[in-house]
Order: sequence, then structure tokens, then C-alpha cells
Amino acid sequence: MELFHTSAEEIKSISADGRFGEFLFFSTKVYAMTAGKHVTYKIDLSEDDVIEASQLFFHEGAGKLDTLVASLAARLGVDAETAEALIEESSSVFDIDSIESEDAAEASWTVQHFTARAAKLLGFRAVRVQDEQGSAYMIDMLGREAELAAA
Repeated sequence: MELFHTSAEEIKSISADGRFGEFLFFSTKVYAMTAGKHVTYKIDLSEDDVIEASQLFFHEGAGKLDTLVASLAARLGVDAETAEALIEESSSVFDIDSIESEDAAEASWTVQHFTARAAKLLGFRAVRVQDEQGSAYMIDMLGREAELAAA
């Protein structure tokens, strides 16, 4: 499948540092989250490399996610069941009373990063998540800068 990523600047290298670590967001359509100039990249990815967020805990290797779930639960001050629901997108941080509304956006980004990490732990390169534009793909791009083609 052909997917697109837009960036405010040219991507020369990808590291595990930053808000989403080694993961970049892609979409089936070009859309930009910046007001000014942007660079558009495309990548071809096999469906076999992608897992739906909603399927993470139905995977045969879901036990590998226990430590990740516990880490998110501790970070957000929720129980493991709630953390799992957040990772698989059956719940939202905006529905959790203990998360202040002014902290919800930051918490939701944290959850998205944990969702991508869960997919990687299960051996997938990407996870299909939902964002404000609809379906999005968080793809592990660490060391794969050469796969980013100008669109």
C-alpha cells in the first residue's frame, strides 16, 4: 500500500528520540499538520507489516505487552485494564476522570507512542490507529530513511 507523510522540514535522519520515537505518522492521503511549507514523502508498505490497534491484545504474542501495559498504567495513574484499553483504542484518555483536560492531549500522544511500541514488540513494523484525520499508520522508520521517497 502507498502511504504518505508530511514534514515541516526535510528528513535527513530518524532517531528514537522525540515525541513518537522512531515512528512516523503516515496516511493514505496527503495531509499536512503544518501551516507553512512542508515536504511530502511516500512509502510502500505491505499489509502484512501492519496490525490494527484493536487487534494488539488478540495477537498470540500479546503476553509480551504486559510490561508495556504496566509502564503506561504507572505513567498515567490508571489500572492495567484501562491502560490496555487505551493502547488498543477502545478507550480514550479524554474519558478518564483522573486525567485533567489540559493534560489529555499530551497523554493521548503518549498512548499513541505506546500503541506503536506494542506493535513493534509483536513483530510488526506498523500499527493502524485513529487520529483527527481518520486512519493513520505509525511506522517504525529507524534506519530506514532511504525508504522515504519524495512524493
